[in-house]
Amino acid sequence: MEWSAGAILSLIATLVVGVVFVMMVSETISVARGTDPVTNHVRGAVRRYPRVTYAIAVLIGLLLGHFFWP
Repeated sequence: MEWSAGAILSLIATLVVGVVFVMMVSETISVARGTDPVTNHVRGAVRRYPRVTYAIAVLIGLLLGHFFWP
């Protein structure tokens, strides 16, 4: 089996959409139950470690620019 660049990109996109969907369902269940959703923990971590957040944002930008720049 050979893996093309398009197949790998499609697989990554499918995994990202799946993770986002699971996170949305988790968020909805947490709000319905009245417990703290995951976004509260993420927001706290982002405020606690702003340099790491900046580095992750730069890394994502570099990857997107690499894959989608003509």
